[in-house]
Amino acid sequence: MSIRSARVFFWLLFAFALFAGACTEAAEEPSPAAPTAGAEVGPEDDVTPPDPEATSAVFDPNDDVLNVAISEPASLDPLRIQDPGSVLVARQLYEGLTRWDPIEEKVRPAAAKGWRVSNGGRTFSFKLRQGMSFHDGTPVTSEDFRFAFDRIALKENASDLAYTLDRVAGFTEVNQLGETRHLEGLATPNDLTFQITLEEPYYDLPALLTHPALVPLSRRAVTKVDDFLSAPIGNGPFRIAEPWSPGQPVILKAFPGFIQTPDLDGIRFLPHPDAAASWLRFRDGELDVAEVPAGQIEDAEQSYGTAGFRPFLASYYYGFNLKAKALGDIRLRKAINRAIDRDEIAGSIYKGTMTPARGIVPAGMPGFQENICAVMCRYTPSVSRKLVKSLSKKERKITLEFTKGDPHDDVARLIRRDLEDVGLDVKVRSFGFPSYLRRLRDEQQGVYRLGWIAEFPVPDVFLSPLFASESPDNHSGFSSEKVDALLAEAHAEPSDGRRVQLYIQAEKEILKQVPVAPIGSFVTHWATQPRVRDLNFDVMGGFDAVNVFLEAEDSEG
Repeated sequence: MSIRSARVFFWLLFAFALFAGACTEAAEEPSPAAPTAGAEVGPEDDVTPPDPEATSAVFDPNDDVLNVAISEPASLDPLRIQDPGSVLVARQLYEGLTRWDPIEEKVRPAAAKGWRVSNGGRTFSFKLRQGMSFHDGTPVTSEDFRFAFDRIALKENASDLAYTLDRVAGFTEVNQLGETRHLEGLATPNDLTFQITLEEPYYDLPALLTHPALVPLSRRAVTKVDDFLSAPIGNGPFRIAEPWSPGQPVILKAFPGFIQTPDLDGIRFLPHPDAAASWLRFRDGELDVAEVPAGQIEDAEQSYGTAGFRPFLASYYYGFNLKAKALGDIRLRKAINRAIDRDEIAGSIYKGTMTPARGIVPAGMPGFQENICAVMCRYTPSVSRKLVKSLSKKERKITLEFTKGDPHDDVARLIRRDLEDVGLDVKVRSFGFPSYLRRLRDEQQGVYRLGWIAEFPVPDVFLSPLFASESPDNHSGFSSEKVDALLAEAHAEPSDGRRVQLYIQAEKEILKQVPVAPIGSFVTHWATQPRVRDLNFDVMGGFDAVNVFLEAEDSEG
């Protein structure tokens, strides 16, 4: 299994368990973007979330400080940031070459003021902004990007995020073989030019570089390991105001040396075990930003609006192992798709945090097509029964396989009921994660559960890993020369619009062969107090706070 497979597949299985509370008893219905750290904490336990006023000494009384409820961060080191709490904080501490604009829905320059593409989409030359500095005042140079990227790729560092660089020339020698410590494809012609050369064309690289781990780091700061882990030195709009330790708030102050001066004076990121634990404090006005528990979505909509209700680029599927004898018959695969009541799964199990699937690529993704799976994903048991009747009794036997724990047990139960209702003979088998992953590696699975998340907003994140013929994450065994050609053409296509159309064509071709049953994609629900302005949530599950400001309270009121 490749580094990409080992990292991404683990995260997705783990993340989807967390999204629905499978790894914690902290809340019955946490929001998708508010997974907990896995501790079993309930309302009756002696756990007191941090008080915003406990850090008041850091700020002056008249400072504008945004109080944000988050899940417990695991790390603030870009080498390790994966969980939602860590990612949200890191987005304020660091600035990568590019950023995602949630309003325009496109990639924008960030630490780089622009870039040039050459060599048929293999070489990208980024021109850094002059005058950008780290929080300790030292200038940011191209060498700081090279050092940070090499650090992620190094075999000895075993970063789960190394897959983000697996297209860079020399990745195998650094990450898999450990023969060298520097990626051959990274070059620094001068302090303000950073050049990336890939093994093959990939015009979506600027979108990939929006990943919050791909940021510059000061070699001098990182060598002081203990200091860096508690008080990392970044180059973003906010800096660490006081050393951080797990379980404590993350306190940030505006960094005046950033390319754009923040309107806020600071941010308090206050860890809570789940969305339910922070909601009462939000309603009492102690928090400015919080996620909405599933049971409070309607109330939050009426009281705070829907500006924070956003699609999240994550999807839930059941895949078909096309190498399994029975599943090789497309009639069976179509019958399964037409028998599943996706609306009931989304409504009764996920209670507003899931949207029934309309395709492989989730809602919110640039290039999402609303009706690409309108027929195959429509609940039509009458059609399914006819397809099942055309199969022999032996061909009607299937096994649903999934990872243990809620909500996956509940999803499998509903799907089993739907499939038995149309005449299929269904067994269910649940596995612990290690056993489940081994079955996928050994191609022993039949109909299997799969979760997938986009860590940058490009349709290819779902299409190439899951369906390209040579992808190690293609556990369905799907293979199509036409699809492979469309994906390769998209990777080498310089036009954004044309590239999206090629991805859409590839998705349509994949669905014609029915290698998967899309179940649903997810939605995040954030709420903000009325005084919070210009906070734009995005499809990656978070926000950037540099443009946020707090409206002054009406002194006459």
